[in-house]
Amino acid sequence: MSIARVEKVKLDRLVVGAQQVRTRDVEEDLAELMDNIRVHGQLEPIIAAPLPGREGYYEILAGQRRWLAMRRLGAHDITAAIIAEKPDNDVASALSISENLVRRDLSPLDLIDACTSLYHKYGSVKAVAEKFGLPYGTVRRYIKFDRLRPALKALVRDGDIDLKTALRIEDHFGRETVDDQRLRQVAAGVAGMSNAQQTDYFRTPEVTGQQVAGHGGNGHKPGSVKQIIVTLSINDLEALRAWARAKNLTQDRAGARIISSFLRELADRAHRSS
Repeated sequence: MSIARVEKVKLDRLVVGAQQVRTRDVEEDLAELMDNIRVHGQLEPIIAAPLPGREGYYEILAGQRRWLAMRRLGAHDITAAIIAEKPDNDVASALSISENLVRRDLSPLDLIDACTSLYHKYGSVKAVAEKFGLPYGTVRRYIKFDRLRPALKALVRDGDIDLKTALRIEDHFGRETVDDQRLRQVAAGVAGMSNAQQTDYFRTPEVTGQQVAGHGGNGHKPGSVKQIIVTLSINDLEALRAWARAKNLTQDRAGARIISSFLRELADRAHRSS
């Protein structure tokens, strides 16, 4: 697929392609885009292909929001990069994904739907990524939505949690049977947490709705941690790594345990001396 030419096309000679992956929030922040075009003009051409059976008409493959903004501004035509012939549906979908990934303004749910559809057709993440030039990690991340429990899928679609958080909850429970109410309680508990806080939260042996609002048996509230960056000398770092290996801990966990133990000892000394 290659660009045959770039030219001005009448707005009323363009139709939105059926394979546009953006189906949600099409008009979100459209006023801002209109203001930008009003001040700076159209900075990027849309991508279009000849519409079969309709001479002089074109199908928009990427850039429907720019086309819509230009219509709202009362323009008569728009700059379009025209490809020689309309690609098949999968290539058109992949083109729309790629264009929106670069612009970083595509709804995650649209990406989930599009990547999952291509994955089901071609059978592997690698095949989809290589065939359509999409980032492997992006495809791999979004197709995981399919393996979520229905309740977690609903929470993602409703915007209550993001996909990464939902996958963490799914992985935490594994094959365990969990009712929807408990899943919602856990989701509500971790929704606003950082990665470090979620990791701490899911280390709790038994994550329950009561512990979301309260404390665990050891007085530590699951998820009540803050991540810091510590700079060590090479010798100190090697000593930390050796101690972590001996205790079968990760390096971060070992560092946290050492610092916590030292701070408790300082507090005890201060208490005894008062």
